[in-house]
This record gives sequence, structure tokens and C-alpha cells, in this order.
Amino acid sequence: MISFKYKSFTFFYSIIFILNLLFFTWLTEYRVVSKPMIMASLLGFYISSSKKQSNTFLLAMIFALFGDIFLMFNGEDFFLIGLSCFLIMQILYTITFLKDKITDPTKISYRSLPVILVSIFVIIYLWSGLGEMRIPVASYTAAISLMVISALIRRSNVHWYFPVVAGVILFMISDALIAVSKFGDSFMGIEYGIMSTYMIAQYLIVRGMVEKTIN
Repeated sequence: MISFKYKSFTFFYSIIFILNLLFFTWLTEYRVVSKPMIMASLLGFYISSSKKQSNTFLLAMIFALFGDIFLMFNGEDFFLIGLSCFLIMQILYTITFLKDKITDPTKISYRSLPVILVSIFVIIYLWSGLGEMRIPVASYTAAISLMVISALIRRSNVHWYFPVVAGVILFMISDALIAVSKFGDSFMGIEYGIMSTYMIAQYLIVRGMVEKTIN
């Protein structure tokens, strides 16, 4: 029954995935419906499928939903509000992941170092174009780095460990692409890369948290 439910949801989520990509250039007015459906559908999936729900994780998904909504609108204020929503989401995801953290300092160090180096590289690459956004973007980058690290330093025997790690890495890639599109040298089709990596990332993270509760 559970397996069938997951297949059904994955099929439904795939439709949401495709529609969000199509509506970038076709029937763009429907993005106001399709984009909020990303996290709304994942919220419904988590609530209906998870045997032991985490209020912290639920709240994180709600903030992600708000972030998606605010980032649909143009303007610096909407961008900052959306960024703040995702910042809170990342903090809450981090708190959730740290509940399964390892205690070996050596393993924590070597799993964390690559993430720190990548984050520093991204900030250095974008620094000259950030202007007044330097502190907010640097703070946001620090938060997402901590989220990725918190997923990496979980116990490897936690069910769906690697898919969740893949999810947070894709999330980091998605946010790096957003930063490049706004403050760096953007390129044609970058919005498709942003949305694709983001939608897959959230699916893997949420699915991983569901899988953890039933095994």
C-alpha cells in the first residue's frame, strides 16, 4: 500500500515538475498555481505518509512554501522576504538533520571541508557584483552550507541517507544558480536549471524524511 502511494505521489509530483518548467515560456500566468504546488504537494505527502512527524520539519516546509510564493514576484523587497523564508527553512532543516548527527570529529571535519570551500569560492566569485547585498547573501550562504553539512554528518546508516545528501547538494546548486542569475554572469536557460535542481532537491529531502520514519 505504501509503495503504491509513493508511486502515485511520484507520478503526481512529476506532473508538477513538468508544468513548472513548461510555464516559464508557455501559459506563464499559471505559474502562480504550479509553483506553490511544489511544497504544498510535498507537505501533503509528508503529513499523509510519515508515521512520526517532526513539527520542526513541517514548519521548515511551510517557510519554503512562503519563499516560493514571494520569489514569484519582482522587486527587491519580495526577493529579500523570499530569501528570509528560505533562510528560516534552512535553519529548521539543519536542526532536523542534526538529530541524527555523528560524534566522530574526524568524520565531521572531512565531510564538512568540501562544502566550506565551495561556499567560499561562490562568495568570492560573486563578491564584486553583490553591492549592498553582500551581508545578506553571505549570511544566506553560511546557512545553506550549514544545512548541507548537517545532512552530511548524519549517521550513514540512517535510511535514505544518500538521497537526502543528494537533495541538499542539489539545493545548494539551485541557490548558487539563483545568485549567479541575479549577481553574476547569467546564461540562457538558467531558470530551468534553478527550478529543476530545486524541485528534485525538495522531493529527495522530504521523501528521505518520510522513509526514515517508516524504517
